[in-house]
Amino acid sequence: MAASDSLHDERDSVADQREAASDARDLDLDEKERQLANLELALDERGRTLREAVPDVLRRQQEAIDRSRDVLNRAEQRLIRAEASLLRSRAAVQRDDAEIQREVASSDEDKAEGSGT
Repeated sequence: MAASDSLHDERDSVADQREAASDARDLDLDEKERQLANLELALDERGRTLREAVPDVLRRQQEAIDRSRDVLNRAEQRLIRAEASLLRSRAAVQRDDAEIQREVASSDEDKAEGSGT
């Protein structure tokens, strides 16, 4: 009977070791599941934050585009005014050149008449 008790004690010991190993694996698995659940919560929160931020980002981008469009429109208006001013200046220079040409021609005629007398 001692051999039977010894065999029974050995089986109990092996069973206890297996149970302890199984408990350790269960604890490790529980810890990993807890970590995964926390990561899932963190990812959900990040996703929610990003979804909430997208409209704000789009609004800021649209505002920047609108400001750029306003700057471009003002610059275009300045260019139009500068072009009109340049055209007026060119016309004034042409008028001045024509006046100078008339004065030179008139002066040449006066000299020709003066030397012909």
